[in-house]
Amino acid sequence: MGLDPSGLELHSYTVPEVADELRDQTGPSYRLSLATASDRLKIQSPSARSLQEVSKKATLLGDKLVLSKADFGVLALALDLRMNNMTPVIVSDDYAVQNVAEEIGLAYQSLANFGIREKFNWAYYCPACFRRYASVRMHYCRVCGTELKRKPLRKRPVVRK
Repeated sequence: MGLDPSGLELHSYTVPEVADELRDQTGPSYRLSLATASDRLKIQSPSARSLQEVSKKATLLGDKLVLSKADFGVLALALDLRMNNMTPVIVSDDYAVQNVAEEIGLAYQSLANFGIREKFNWAYYCPACFRRYASVRMHYCRVCGTELKRKPLRKRPVVRK
C-alpha cells in the first residue's frame, strides 16, 4: 500500500517473502532498497517455534488456508520480536492477518481500511453436498470435489486498547 519504512522513526522489520514480493514492483522495490541500505528496515526470518504457533492459531480460527507464506512469516516474526521484549506493530490491511494477530495478542495497524471490528472463527463447508469440515487441509471437498467455502462460525468483538 506504499508504506515507506525510511520515513518511520523506529526500525522496521519484514520477512524475506515480503521482500521477494516487492522486488518485482518499481516503487516499492526502490523504497525497500533505500530502507535496507539505510538500515531502517531489517529483513529477518522468523523462528520455527513462532511459525508453528502461528500455524496452530490460524488453524484454530480457520484462517490457515487464506494466509500466504509471507503472512505467516510476518505474524511469526512479530511473535519473535515480542519475545525479545520489543513491541511490534504489524502493518497490514489483510483481515486474516489481523484476525490471527488479534487472537495471538499482537498489535496491528491498517493503512487503507479501518481494520477488523470482530474476530472470527471460520467454518468450512461444501456448497454442493453440504458436508462441513472442522479442520481443513485442502481447498476441495473430499466427497464430491467441489471447492470449499467458508462462513463465520463465531464472531467476537475486537476490543482496541
